[in-house]
Amino acid sequence: MRENANIIQQQKGVKIVPIFPALVSLLSSFEETYGPYPFSLYADPEKEVFKGFGHQSMNKAKLLSKAALGVLTGQVKNLLPKDPEKKKVVKTSMQKSDVYIQGGTWLFDNNQQLKWKHIDESPEKHADISQIMNAIEHKL
Repeated sequence: MRENANIIQQQKGVKIVPIFPALVSLLSSFEETYGPYPFSLYADPEKEVFKGFGHQSMNKAKLLSKAALGVLTGQVKNLLPKDPEKKKVVKTSMQKSDVYIQGGTWLFDNNQQLKWKHIDESPEKHADISQIMNAIEHKL
């Protein structure tokens, strides 16, 4: 998303509001390690926004088996980053955040009316940038 933030925010006039199911302190560590980002990051440690929009936590056994299968088949490379700082942030996230809750993408118009949504079915099924750009072009 950050690679396309200028086009989305400046040219299309759409505000990006990423929300993470994490504590503010953990999100701050993430931003320091993986940032900078051309937009603000928001924490939702109680997952009120996620639950309110119908997001579900994936079954832990199912998610762990998907990860193991991905590593074994080579579809998932570097489950943990090699960089020590990034690895530390990822491990802490896995221990202290709900990494099982599935994300999504929501587009609202200026009147706060929902125009398009994509709730991820699993970690690898995010809306890709072409879907998001198409929705911005045709739904807003």
